[in-house]
Amino acid sequence: MAQRGHGLTQVIRWISYLMALGVTFAVGAAKPYLSSGDYAKYVQRLTCSVDDPDQDDKIRLKKVRYGTSGKGRPLFAHIVEPANSLNAKARNVYILGAQHGDERNTKIVLDFFVRELATLSNDFRNRRRIIVIPNYNPDGYKRYHRLNASNIDLNRDFPSADGHEDAPRAPETAAFMKLLEKYPAYSMYNIHQPFRVVLYYPEDESFARPFSLLSDYPLGTGVGYPTPGSLGTYMREKKVPIITVELARHMKAAVAPYIFEEIRFALYYSAFGCIPKPAQKSRIESYIAE
Repeated sequence: MAQRGHGLTQVIRWISYLMALGVTFAVGAAKPYLSSGDYAKYVQRLTCSVDDPDQDDKIRLKKVRYGTSGKGRPLFAHIVEPANSLNAKARNVYILGAQHGDERNTKIVLDFFVRELATLSNDFRNRRRIIVIPNYNPDGYKRYHRLNASNIDLNRDFPSADGHEDAPRAPETAAFMKLLEKYPAYSMYNIHQPFRVVLYYPEDESFARPFSLLSDYPLGTGVGYPTPGSLGTYMREKKVPIITVELARHMKAAVAPYIFEEIRFALYYSAFGCIPKPAQKSRIESYIAE
């Protein structure tokens, strides 16, 4: 009995430790992870293909400067436009990285994703406009710091009901809000580090669960501390589904290819609403060799 009691104590300590990290795991999922066989079937079910795709006509991403940081650095978005015939019905999907400049691999992972998007045939474009911002906070990223050049947390700078009365205070936030006016969001994925979890609001579970299953990241429903003025709170008030993806803890660039490989299918599905068949080919060896 003493041995069992010790084991229970250890379990309680681990749960307390995870809660201290700010990770609140979702409960009630009948099958949080898939076996290898079930995972392969799931990927196959979500895969989309095109009859005789034109391999000489690749997706051409537009690199759009949508603003300027506090230190004068350009703010860039990489945009895949929807198929021409569906432009008027476009669904704008945002994928953001490096909102906190010390979360290094969020940028590198999305840089890999942008490169891979450009290898796909143009025929895979659909009604979605895919807007990828790998480096949301270039000043913070340059100085390896969570905050921007004015020491503002860019994920606490939105005019939500619980936000700062002067929000937005940062030029990065103001520029992003103008981009949102031009391209109103259908859904949004905000990539952070280091808790390795997919965080979501209950009403957005249909967006979060595929990301979780495709990445093997657990689902979570909160970080365990207040986040006034966060992008998540702001978009929720706008009734836009927003998923916060916390990548694994490792910040070294050498680890980025492995982290990207974990979430690659999840990124494709989130962007396109399916996994383009050519995306099933991994390029991790070339990224590791760089």
